[in-house]
This record gives sequence, C-alpha cells and structure tokens, in this order.
Amino acid sequence: MSSLTFRSNGLMMIRTHSPIDDLIGGGIPAGIISHVYGEAATGKTTLAMQAAGHLSKEGFQTLYIDCDNRFSFKRFSQIFPDDNSVERLTLIVPRSLDEQTEIISVLDAYVSNRTRLIVVDTIASQYRKDLSLETQFSRYRDVVEKQLPEILGLCRRRRDIAVLILNQAVSKVDDEDQNQIIPSTGWGLNKFSHVTLRLSTTHLKSVGKAEIIGHYQDMKGRIFYQITNGGISYVDSEILKTNLEVEENDT
Repeated sequence: MSSLTFRSNGLMMIRTHSPIDDLIGGGIPAGIISHVYGEAATGKTTLAMQAAGHLSKEGFQTLYIDCDNRFSFKRFSQIFPDDNSVERLTLIVPRSLDEQTEIISVLDAYVSNRTRLIVVDTIASQYRKDLSLETQFSRYRDVVEKQLPEILGLCRRRRDIAVLILNQAVSKVDDEDQNQIIPSTGWGLNKFSHVTLRLSTTHLKSVGKAEIIGHYQDMKGRIFYQITNGGISYVDSEILKTNLEVEENDT
C-alpha cells in the first residue's frame, strides 16, 4: 500500500502504516501541522520513524530535526531491516535553542522536490535545558511565536509536505486540584496545529492509547495500539478486550 494517499478534497495524506492512520482519517495530512504529544515510551518517535521509513521505500525524503539528540539508528534499522531506507532521511541535530530557531527559519534550504515529511522531535527539549522556571517562559516564546509561524509558512508554500511535531507531556494541577497531562509547551502550540494527538500508556506493557485532542475536521475518537520491534501495530483482540475491561473497572 502506497504511503501517499489523497482524500476526496484533494488533500494529500502521508500514511504511517499504523493504527493511527485509521484514527485521523487516513494519515498525516500534508500542507498543515500535526502535533503529537505524550509521555516517554509511548511511541512518538517510533511513529515518526515508521512514516519516514515507508516514504523512503518509495523514493521520498524526510527531513528529521532531532532536537533531543536521541534518534536511534539501531531502532530505525529494527523497524526497517535489510534495506537502505535511512539513506533518504536527512537528520539535523540542533545544539541549542537559538540554533534550532535558525534552522527552522531557513527550512526551505533543507527540503527538496522529493521531501514529503518534516519531523521536529522533540520541539521543546532545547528550551527546557539549563533554564530556571522564570526563564523558561520567555524562551518558550521562541518556540511558539518564532518557530511555529515559520513552519506554518512552509506548509502554505509546499502543500505536498506534511509536518509532524513531537512533544513531551507534563502533569499539571488545575484549579480543582486534578492532575492534567498537557503538552510541555502548554496549549499555545495548538493554535498552529490542525491535528493534535495525545499518546499515553495503559495498564498493559507495550500497549498505548492514542486520542484525538483536536482535528481540523472535528474528528474525535481513540484507538489502542501495540509497540513492537517492527513499529506501531494493531493490538490483538484479546489483549484489547483485557485492556478495556481494566479501564472500565478503574473508572
């Protein structure tokens, strides 16, 4: 199955070849920004690798901005063994928030006519390094008010490129003293994003839950998925049934 598909309105979608595609309407939409956030080990980077690797198999390129400097070639090769998919992946590792902002300001210089996906992983990691709580907010504006408009501008110029922004999640206590899991940048990033997904862990090892937080077509829903050596896949029906039963008992 091709990694590129088109909706009836002509919008191009990038398939991740995972259950996430079913949830969000066929794949990551091109020409707009998709935002995926969640705790560690929920499969965010695996999802991005999966999309990039399948695009590469079809001769397309991915620009991967690794803000966290944790891209694992070993993991990529585990998902895509015995092929040269990684050769069509351009990996850039910013050394600071200023460098990250500069790279994003000249994104056009890094993309080619074969580029179909840009991944920013993890967009807020640089601004949180070595900063006090007082300083973090002012530097955070470099992410939301400088970098996001640049990325959105590229989307408008190149309607054949999908942008996938990965973000960590943090726990926040609201006014009613209830813990909320929110993106580490807060909700400001969402005003630039047309699709927002939250990935979270479940009671079962290697089984995660994806939930639509926002969608440009007002789609809603959630799905469960399994993280395997080969990437993100569908969950066995019996495992899924067990997970749903545990969730219902907890609520």
